[in-house]
Amino acid sequence: MGVSNHQLRLQMDLPITHDYGTWLRHAGVESACNHLALWSVHGGRVWLTSAGAAGKSHLLRTLATEHGITAMLYVDSDADHDSSWQLAQQWEKHLDGQHCWLIDVPAGAISLPIAHALFHLIERGRDQQRPMVIGWRGNIGLLPPELSSRLLAMEKVDMAAPASDDELLQILGASAGNLQWDIREQVLQAMLIYLPRQLDLLVSALKELEALSFEQKHKPGPAWVKQQLMRIAEQRQGQSH
Repeated sequence: MGVSNHQLRLQMDLPITHDYGTWLRHAGVESACNHLALWSVHGGRVWLTSAGAAGKSHLLRTLATEHGITAMLYVDSDADHDSSWQLAQQWEKHLDGQHCWLIDVPAGAISLPIAHALFHLIERGRDQQRPMVIGWRGNIGLLPPELSSRLLAMEKVDMAAPASDDELLQILGASAGNLQWDIREQVLQAMLIYLPRQLDLLVSALKELEALSFEQKHKPGPAWVKQQLMRIAEQRQGQSH
């Protein structure tokens, strides 16, 4: 019987772990970790933000996993929602029972109902003296004044995106591991040649390559990788115009 060169996908998903060492570990994350370590002891209200994709969601989920007194809320901007007050009550019920609140808001524009619900939730947390971290990046000038004023009153912690190719390669390698994909480092290095060095774009492209590789049932060679990366780059460029 011949040996097949086809890759086989596991029929079960491996649990994704959120820890500092296996996914994101660079200067921007370490600085934010230090701030949040102090927050976990002394409390307060923190606005965690960044200029671009830097791993805020991962960091918040890590903190929620490692500290048993925290509750994590992911704000689903696409879900159907009731009135702002009812939405805030639902969120508060989800967070109730833990002393510290972690709130992860998708990057970009925030609809008015969700923005007002966040305002109500921040006020409820302040009334109850809850330590709180809100992770969000976007144009604060487009938010309603009730919410923007509350964010600006918080301690602002900026996370920096990975600054070096080595850091990006480490992140991509760990992301490939989470996808159960045994990929050569040359493929990851090629991604840095043909694609912009933006974390969210690179991780998204890696997932696209993985899915296409398994769909076509072969390990990606240099020519195939170059072709796909150039196609992805052209698509992203077209979407940006």
